[in-house]
Amino acid sequence: MEYSIRKATKNDVKNLAILKQKVWDETYRGIYSDDIIDNFDYEKSEESFQSLINNKDISFYVVESNEELVGYMDVGIPIRKFDNYEQEIGLLYLRKDFQKIGIGKELFVLGYNKIKNNGYNKFFISCNKYNTNARKFYEKMGGQLVAEDDDNENKRIVQVKYHYDIK
Repeated sequence: MEYSIRKATKNDVKNLAILKQKVWDETYRGIYSDDIIDNFDYEKSEESFQSLINNKDISFYVVESNEELVGYMDVGIPIRKFDNYEQEIGLLYLRKDFQKIGIGKELFVLGYNKIKNNGYNKFFISCNKYNTNARKFYEKMGGQLVAEDDDNENKRIVQVKYHYDIK
């Protein structure tokens, strides 16, 4: 399967929003309410992606295959502060049909090296507590669970955090 990883541009925001809805449908159906997935706010998502792409403290990457976006990741200052961490790999998402072939690991290593090259010695990754596939992946990448939210009726807000040391 051919693909490339590149920095996101403002021209990607519409396709990023479309991809995000697809990934949410594949990943979070049964975790998030159907209403949130079925009534996805594309405009709000586009604004959010535009903000990330414009943020000088964040590097935002997309995965492209056959001129279609199939994944994305941001790395840099935390979108939501956590403890005393100054760096995170965030929003690491891939369509299901592009998972388990090494792209996620390639994105992770790209993020890891970006943080390392910027002189940091640790970072964290946050993910939904009920996203078991992501959790297994982050643990496989060496993550140590350092925080876990209590269960909540609104499963969308329940997070876990993984710590990584830069070696």
